[in-house]
Amino acid sequence: MRNFNKKNAFLIIIISFVFLFALSNFLFNDKEALFIDDASIEAFIKNSNTQIIYDYIKFREDVFVVVDNDSKSLDNIKNVFPSAKFIGEFRFKIYSRLRKNILCFFSDDSLIEYAYKNKIAYYKVVLDINSINKNEYITLRDSNNSKIFLSITNENNNYYNIDKDSIKVLDGDTITYNNNIYRFIGLDAPELEQVYGKEAKDYVSNLIKNSEKVSILVSSYDVFDRILCHILVDDVPLAYYMIEEKLAKETILKYGDNGFDEIASNIVYLSKFQGRRKFIDPARYRRENR
Repeated sequence: MRNFNKKNAFLIIIISFVFLFALSNFLFNDKEALFIDDASIEAFIKNSNTQIIYDYIKFREDVFVVVDNDSKSLDNIKNVFPSAKFIGEFRFKIYSRLRKNILCFFSDDSLIEYAYKNKIAYYKVVLDINSINKNEYITLRDSNNSKIFLSITNENNNYYNIDKDSIKVLDGDTITYNNNIYRFIGLDAPELEQVYGKEAKDYVSNLIKNSEKVSILVSSYDVFDRILCHILVDDVPLAYYMIEEKLAKETILKYGDNGFDEIASNIVYLSKFQGRRKFIDPARYRRENR
């Protein structure tokens, strides 16, 4: 009888695991599920500066919003993301144990700690810019090397000086700094193989080299995982010089201001006086030559 009970218990365990595995496949349909806590998603709704993540959430099929029992904003979230499903922390922990390839966006430190300990991929949403240090701001990575997304960008206060000698200019709108790739916001410079491509790169290099200080304003990531930023040369956005010298095309009207509305409006204003540029649209060049 004892052996029979042991066999039954073993069979029940096996059946339970099979059932949970089948259930996980049914729930997630072999796709990475996206979890975001209610505080983070509310921040994106109120201030969608991080447009790439806002769109990523909005048009994703499986979005689970992790809520606490006191959440009062479910209707607001549902209006913006009608396909979102609401779950509590307990259900999130069950789901996340079933699947480890989950993408999580959390402002809740307790959930971040849980995800890290259980090797669940997560991204951190920063609700208060003062809660992260200089290195986390510049690299958009936390102490666990997970991505950081800023829900609020304040161009007047949140910039840092960087070591200009550690900057490597790749072309007229892209640099590397301490092993991170940064793409300038609001402009598109000609490719290196284009007419004026090398001139644009050299111009950026000389501006940085001859400056007293170089500062950075960070926004988010682009689709190529480059960090989007404004570079300031002696407190003047480098984009201003590039537009004035007709070495880049403005892209604000196409892609938005990324939370830096004052700089963006100035770029658009300066572009009105460019006249005819000596190179074709870099986006068109890339389409025709790649």
